[in-house]
Amino acid sequence: MPTRPLRFIHTSDVHLDSTASRGEIEGFRNPAEYAFAQVVDAVTSSECDLFLIVGDLFDSARIKEHDFEFVKNQVGKIACPVVLIPGNHDVHDDTSIWRKFDPLDLGPHVYPIMAHEGDLLDFPELQATLWGRAMDEHSPSYEPLYGVPEQSHDSWFVGLAHGQVVNKRVNGSSSQITHGEIENSGFDYLALGHIHVWDIFEFGDVTACYSGSPVAAFASSQGGYYAQVDLDPRLGINISKKKLKSNVDHPKVTHGVFF
Repeated sequence: MPTRPLRFIHTSDVHLDSTASRGEIEGFRNPAEYAFAQVVDAVTSSECDLFLIVGDLFDSARIKEHDFEFVKNQVGKIACPVVLIPGNHDVHDDTSIWRKFDPLDLGPHVYPIMAHEGDLLDFPELQATLWGRAMDEHSPSYEPLYGVPEQSHDSWFVGLAHGQVVNKRVNGSSSQITHGEIENSGFDYLALGHIHVWDIFEFGDVTACYSGSPVAAFASSQGGYYAQVDLDPRLGINISKKKLKSNVDHPKVTHGVFF
């Protein structure tokens, strides 16, 4: 059992793309930049141990260098480790944005999980181990929790997965995560991405959460949140649903995709 508490912020589905016609807001080129900058500010002010970005940081492989530089400048403000995985919009295939721009260039404290078979990241000083699996194709064959390794209980075990939570696997649906897979994963917390609205699940001893998109415009009144997670060996798990400043009530904001 870990002996120290762990605090982190979890976000997903930012969909950065400065070429989209969404309108400038508060000095940023669009609401997505505005929202991401607010989440970064929350990380720097909340004494976080980790910052998790669970897929779809970028909206497509067509983003420009200044979008990548925006993220680099933002995460450069953060002192703690930043862990990210690809999603279905920034999928890690042969034409991936992550091949166009090297995620390691974001900074030495950024830990991208780009292995299609999954990868473990160990942070001994935090008594934390993280696991995620890069998406190579948003298809029925991709199973976000396939191959989760067994872990000891000496550290916090946190998972990152981008996909759709379902009771049972449905033919033809892509990137499915079943209730049973979550329950049997062994995670203390599973950070979810792909769905733009907030949701929490508990299966067995595992708590899983969709932080939703921090961009309110991408999920109407249900968007515009991030998750602050506290894991404590005495007090258990506490997940705080944090609301961002409004980034939806702007006349040029348009987005028709929910996930």
